[in-house]
Amino acid sequence: MKGQVRLIVIGAVILVAGALVYVSRRQQIQLQRGLAKAQEELRAAVPVEVVRPMRRELQETIQVMGTIKALQDVTVGSELVGRVVYVGAREGDFVKAGQVLIRLDDTAIRAQVDQARAAYMQALTRYEQAKAASQIPSTQADTDVEQALAQLEQLQSRLKQLQTSRELTYRETDLSVQQAEALVEIARNRVRELERQLEIVDEQLRNQLQQAEAEKRAAELTLKKLREGARPQEKEQARQQLLAAEANYKNAKLNYERTLKLYEQGAVAKAQLDEAQRQLETDQAAYEAAKAAYDLTLEGPRAEDIAVAEERLKQAEANLRNAQAAQKQRDILRSQLESARSQLRQAETQLELAKAAQLRRQIVEKDIEALQAQIKQLQATLKLAKAGRVRKVTAAKDIELAKAQVEQAKAMLDNALAMLSKTVIVAPVSGYIASKNVEVGNTVSPGVPLMRLVAAGAVEFEVDLSESDFAKGQDGQPVFVRVDTLPNQVLKGFVSKLVPVAEAASRQFKIKVILPGADRLVKPGSFARGEIVVRRIPNALVVPNECIVEWQGKTSVFVVVDGKTARQKPVKVGMRTAQWAQILEGLTENDQVIKGGLERLSDGTPVKVIGGE
Repeated sequence: MKGQVRLIVIGAVILVAGALVYVSRRQQIQLQRGLAKAQEELRAAVPVEVVRPMRRELQETIQVMGTIKALQDVTVGSELVGRVVYVGAREGDFVKAGQVLIRLDDTAIRAQVDQARAAYMQALTRYEQAKAASQIPSTQADTDVEQALAQLEQLQSRLKQLQTSRELTYRETDLSVQQAEALVEIARNRVRELERQLEIVDEQLRNQLQQAEAEKRAAELTLKKLREGARPQEKEQARQQLLAAEANYKNAKLNYERTLKLYEQGAVAKAQLDEAQRQLETDQAAYEAAKAAYDLTLEGPRAEDIAVAEERLKQAEANLRNAQAAQKQRDILRSQLESARSQLRQAETQLELAKAAQLRRQIVEKDIEALQAQIKQLQATLKLAKAGRVRKVTAAKDIELAKAQVEQAKAMLDNALAMLSKTVIVAPVSGYIASKNVEVGNTVSPGVPLMRLVAAGAVEFEVDLSESDFAKGQDGQPVFVRVDTLPNQVLKGFVSKLVPVAEAASRQFKIKVILPGADRLVKPGSFARGEIVVRRIPNALVVPNECIVEWQGKTSVFVVVDGKTARQKPVKVGMRTAQWAQILEGLTENDQVIKGGLERLSDGTPVKVIGGE
């Protein structure tokens, strides 16, 4: 009896111990499963960086290129035909306004001035004699005869001078007209040739620039696509295609196996079995192709493909810079064309002056006729005086005639002095000699540029804009300009003038930008790049551009919810710059927006925040 009880106790102890071991082992298994599940979930979470929307000022800008020009660019020339005897400045010299630049040989003109001055003094003497003659008594016949002889001798000498001057004037005016007409024709041919060259160059540059820009955009898109890899939508599409191809392959395989059994039983024809086998092979090939495409989508582009795309982008950017730099040739042609047009206007003005000088022949002829009439009248007076019948001269008529002669002689003297003053060419403004096309001993003509003077002071930045960009421009807009010779400095200016007429060849509109104080840093003719600020948005809510997802016409971002889940959230985007996108609707400053790696996300994807703000 005692032995049976002992056995029962021992058995109960063993049962209890076994039960305890079984329960402990089951709890241990459940704990290990929980840990494994948590580790699997942790491994499945996508690591992401986040940013919070911030407030900052956004600026819309227009990138431009153009040329630095002086506000005053003066062409210095001569108004006379003459030989140069003095040149007072060289290229690069600074000259002050009024400083003598060129002197012409004035020997002949000084002789004309002396002759005109002598004629004026003679006319003035006759005028004084006419006034005094009105007081002469009729009894002074002998004195009248002597005076009449002296006046006759003076008038005859004056007549001889006028006749000699008439011949010289005729030859000079004819020569001036011929030279002016030749200069006008040369200038017109030069303008037509430069306009033709500029039209050709404009067309070539426009085509090169458009092609280079198109190649750069294509290269940027290709590189961006390769770097970003397949989008989540494309991966999902490839996966769905793989699943569909796999289902078709399985159905074809089952159909083939079923048809084979029926064929072995004699229930179907051999052609039906062949058709099932062909369909199986077709669906198998489609499945393998879909699987390979899906694998490639997951793997992403190869490094060598990205390297080739980067090299293509560098080449496209180099081609674009070359095309943009070639615009300097067009600017040079434009400058030459403006200079040629200025020369044409000067030549046309000189031709008009030369033709006007021909009209002075009539004045000379009238002077000669008037002088001959005076000689005849004086000869008649002399005869009367010799006959002893001279009486007091009628003062009013003779004084009026003598006064007219004084005024005419004074006008001729003033004209000769004006011509003399034109033999000295002075600087119209203070500035630097940009070019010099004359040397001592050269014979110069009106309308031919002798020097080019660039005025000291503020410079301007002249650019061309398309019609769409020109519509955004306004007076006073800030402009930031960079010049290659000042790589670390930005020049600040403002829009000073908008030319509302497009150039016929390029269809571009001109905008001029004043750069105060920049004349000490850059020189006219320099190539420059600029940035015109056309719009500002203060205190805009923004996120980086890499946060934005655009798909099928909809714009959204991914935000982190509860610190572990990515949710796709639609947003409305306003202004965009190279770095930032303005958020008009859909986000607040407290949201955590995922930045980068968006191709791995979809709505509801588990995420793990590893960095960011």
